[in-house]
Amino acid sequence: MNVIKKINWVIIWGALISLTFSCQNKHQKADAYGNFEIDKTYVSAQAQGQIMNLDIEEGMSLKANQKIGLIDTMMLFYQKQQLWSQLQLAAASLPQIQAQLAVQQQQEENILVQKNRLEKLFKKKAATQKQLDDVQASLDLITAQKNATKVKRQQIAAQLELINSQVATLNYQISKAIIISPISGKVLNQFSRKGEMAAPSKPLFSMANMQDIRLKVFVSGDQLPHIKLQQKVQVYIDKNKKENQSMEGVIVWISEKSEFTPKTVQTKEERVNLVYAVKIKVSHSGELKAGMPAEVMF
Repeated sequence: MNVIKKINWVIIWGALISLTFSCQNKHQKADAYGNFEIDKTYVSAQAQGQIMNLDIEEGMSLKANQKIGLIDTMMLFYQKQQLWSQLQLAAASLPQIQAQLAVQQQQEENILVQKNRLEKLFKKKAATQKQLDDVQASLDLITAQKNATKVKRQQIAAQLELINSQVATLNYQISKAIIISPISGKVLNQFSRKGEMAAPSKPLFSMANMQDIRLKVFVSGDQLPHIKLQQKVQVYIDKNKKENQSMEGVIVWISEKSEFTPKTVQTKEERVNLVYAVKIKVSHSGELKAGMPAEVMF
C-alpha cells in the first residue's frame, strides 16, 4: 500500500513540474518578432513588339533559363535579310578586285624590267631620254592604279566588316526577343499577356525563389551584442490557435544602421526607440509564405 502511495505522489509531482514548465514556456516572451520576406524578381521585356507567346500562369514554377515566350521579330528578320543581300553583293566583288590587282602587279613588274633595260641602254647611248620618261610615266600610272585598287579592296573589306557587325547586332536583338526565366522560382504576378505590346524595361511578370525566404525581425541595441552572423536560432510559427511550430534558422544579415521601431513590429524592449534589422534564413519544405508572422528565440 505504501508503495502505491509513493508511486501516486511521484506521478502527481511529475505532473505538477510538467505543468509548471509548460506554463513558463507558454508565457515566455520571444526575443524578436517579424514577418517572412522574399526577394521579388521583375522580369522585363528586352525587345519592343507584340508578344507572340507567353506560356506562364501565376503560381507556375519555372526553371532558370527556361524559354517561356517570344516577342515579334519579323521586322528584325527582314532587316537581317537585307543585310545578307548587301553582304553577298559586296563579297562577290572581292574576287574580281583581287584578280585586277594581280594583273596590275604583273604589269608593274613588266614595266620595271623594261625600265631597267632602257636605263642600261641609255648609259650606252642606245636609248633616248623620251623612252625613259615614257616608261617612267607608265610605271607611275600602273602604281597609282594598283594603289587605287588596294584602297577599293580595303573599302570593301571595311564594308563587309560593318555589315557583319550589323548582322551580329540584329542577331543579338533577335535573341533578346526570346523571353527567358532568369531564375528558378514561382510566378507571383503576371502583368502582360499574349497579343499585348512589349517595350524594353516594361515588366512582364514577377517571380521569386520561394526556397530563399527570410524572416526579418528587429532587435534592440541591448540585444545586438548577443547575436552574430551564422548564429543558429529558434524560429516559431503558428501551428494552430494554441500551439507553435519550431524551426531552426540561421542569421544571415545584421543591419549596420539603426532605425526607428516599425509601428507593426513588437520588440523585446518595446520602449526602445532605435532597433536593428536582422534577417534569418529558415529551411522549409513549402510551409513558409511571404508575410507570415514569426517569433525568434536567440
